Amino acid sequence: MLDSSLPVSLQFQLRTQLLEKIQSGEWAVGQLIPSERDLCDEYGVSRITVREVLGSLTQSGYLVRKQGKGTFVAEEKIEYTMTSDYSLGRELKAKGFEDRFILLKYSTEVCSPNYQMIFGLSANEYVVEVIRIRVVNGKNYAWEKSVVPAKYLMNACADDVDKNGLYPTIQKCSNIYPEVAEDLIESVNCPNLIAQALGIEKNAAVTLVTRTTKARGVCVEYCTSYLNGQRYMCKHQIHKRM
Repeated sequence: MLDSSLPVSLQFQLRTQLLEKIQSGEWAVGQLIPSERDLCDEYGVSRITVREVLGSLTQSGYLVRKQGKGTFVAEEKIEYTMTSDYSLGRELKAKGFEDRFILLKYSTEVCSPNYQMIFGLSANEYVVEVIRIRVVNGKNYAWEKSVVPAKYLMNACADDVDKNGLYPTIQKCSNIYPEVAEDLIESVNCPNLIAQALGIEKNAAVTLVTRTTKARGVCVEYCTSYLNGQRYMCKHQIHKRM
């Protein structure tokens, strides 16, 4: 039972106790947690209080609701901080995670008006679109679409990016390396086609990261990433890659 005489709210007390069950492993990853009614009885609180707390823990990525099945403990989130020489791949490797990409598309396209504005290109120039799925420990973690002016990937092909990575390929082809990236991070509902590619439910909550990357003062990459909201937690800073 919770104590209403304490100087903190019942919601705070309940959230603290449920979070402790998750973080201690008492509630294991993938485990179905007690129903709202059972939690009301166990802690002596209203269903509204329980729903608010479960909603908060779901929004934070600790729980996941499955329609018709109940609420489960979510898989462990990968927490990362974008810093001065940030590399998610290196950080994942350091933590013992297996990290790889699946290349879905590599194509040269006519530069659209939007990309003309982003990159400062003319209407008769081209861009390269690279779409990949990032896989961590055998599970789909992110869908990424990178757009790069074709002049920075001259003589490159899909195999180059697939084997060596996008930034090393840009460096090899143009002798420049992305230096500064600015990210816009927001929570959205995942578009249907991307949800299918990630293997998650339609309109599932995901983190959308829109990145503009520059080198020598000009934009060299515009990247849109949909990160599985149950598996990623981002701490954002504007960062520089040296």
